[in-house]
Amino acid sequence: MSHQSEMLQMRTSDGVVFDVSLKVAQQMGLTHNWLQTEHGELRSSDDDDANIMPLDRVSSEIFKLVLNWCDAIQASGQPADPKNKLQQERAIFKSILGESNPSDSTIFELIMAADYLNIEGLLEAGTQHVADVINGCDSVEAIRVRFNIKCDGEMDH
Repeated sequence: MSHQSEMLQMRTSDGVVFDVSLKVAQQMGLTHNWLQTEHGELRSSDDDDANIMPLDRVSSEIFKLVLNWCDAIQASGQPADPKNKLQQERAIFKSILGESNPSDSTIFELIMAADYLNIEGLLEAGTQHVADVINGCDSVEAIRVRFNIKCDGEMDH
């Protein structure tokens, strides 16, 4: 297999094209399905876009975090015990967050990207992170303040 065929190009919603190794890309269920259904083999074509996988719902900023996640998961190997796997994924998620110091909206976008790309471990780690934040709040009001949620009576009509 040539170096070129070991890479997949992916274009984010803001037009940035990433060269992603197939090993990393196949961690994403969406990519795996795209390769299986539409592109069993990457085509040689005059159309430069023919072999670029569009990621219409993921920005380049978020996709960089997704790639960091996938690289870290690949580098860490898979633990045999499912409980250790979840702990490992949560640690990697916190590490990625620590590196980028994201806002709540970035965390939510990352969770939505994990769902769209069908990356189960990232989705679980992200939603568990949000659940932990909610559990750390001591009241409903604290949750509203933490996530900037307005009460029904406060909504603009």
